[in-house]
Amino acid sequence: MPDWHSIVETLVRAAIRAVAPEVAIQHHMRRLGDVLIAGTRTFDLRAFDEVRLIAVGKAAVPMARAVIALLTDRLTQAVVVTKHGHGAPLQWRDRTAQVIEAGHPIPDALSVRAGEAVIDALQGCTSRTLVIGCVSGGASALLVAPQPGISLRALQAINEALLRSGADIREMNAVRARLDRLKGGGLVALAQPAQVLGLILSDVIGDPLDVIASGLTYHPAAHNVLVGNNAQACTAAAEAAHALGFAARVVTTQLRGEARDVGRTIAHAISAAPPRTALVYGGETTVTVRGEGKGGRNQELALAAGVALSELRLAEEAVCLVAFGTDGTDGPTDAAGAWVTPRMMQEAQARGLNAEAYLARNDSYTFFERLGTLIRTGPTGTNVADVVIALRSEG
Repeated sequence: MPDWHSIVETLVRAAIRAVAPEVAIQHHMRRLGDVLIAGTRTFDLRAFDEVRLIAVGKAAVPMARAVIALLTDRLTQAVVVTKHGHGAPLQWRDRTAQVIEAGHPIPDALSVRAGEAVIDALQGCTSRTLVIGCVSGGASALLVAPQPGISLRALQAINEALLRSGADIREMNAVRARLDRLKGGGLVALAQPAQVLGLILSDVIGDPLDVIASGLTYHPAAHNVLVGNNAQACTAAAEAAHALGFAARVVTTQLRGEARDVGRTIAHAISAAPPRTALVYGGETTVTVRGEGKGGRNQELALAAGVALSELRLAEEAVCLVAFGTDGTDGPTDAAGAWVTPRMMQEAQARGLNAEAYLARNDSYTFFERLGTLIRTGPTGTNVADVVIALRSEG
């Protein structure tokens, strides 16, 4: 009988470790004396009087730490904006970064303060200023600089409506970019005539630079480097599954759609797969909230998959499905996701837990908390969207 708990832990760790921001930046940026090499571009550091760092997103702290380590002798200023609970002190030489923790997924007053701090940090740039922007998922809510006439309360209401609507990240960020002075390339415009280098950790399907973090550094005047994405996490998960004896493959990194529908589809796919198969999916689903329960898209996907597995009447340990957010947070919960097997669904039924009812009220968190199969990683320091892994055992 497979030790699914141990297997799940191994695969989750492998996926997250593969997209650690420090490692991602080290792979794409290096320094040779006074020459900074970022992707295909080189920067002569002697051409700059100052280097300013702006890091925004759930991975802002580790991304900033990697840049600080590389440019300790050149860096003059740093503003770091991240989610509540994800912050940490950052110092170099005799300087200290301004670290602001703000609201996510709904912006709060500290998100506005963060926007003001970033705008202040971009004042007075010259052609001899290098601005390095580290951008990762979550920045759209964490950093806001409303256009004139738009209040924080209005932004909060719009974000709440977008999150409940089932809109995907492209649609949500298209709206956000039009309401904000920093988004849609606004950060680069405010930094002119400085040179701007963007280091992007993607949490969006297809890695569109105009969508990630609402396009903070998406502008012809900026040089952007993609340092990490969902495909890296999925590949690492598949490799780890292969090392455990599964025939593993990445099915897609373009996963999207309603979480409960996707969960059912994946459950049917793995139930029809040969023994010792692992199917890996990456992307980001959505949830149209109809009930008053607690959960996130990965937990809802896992619960819908569990319901489908029950209907298929598979052997108790035949299949395991795990869904998690690489940032360690799934929706407004303290869980990264959840995992499920047919045996767990049988246990739930025996304990009087009606899975369909929990699903109907969007209460996947409570369901899996009672079963003890929530995935809790804590803040991972990275964010490249979600990973779903479906495994079939020998039977």
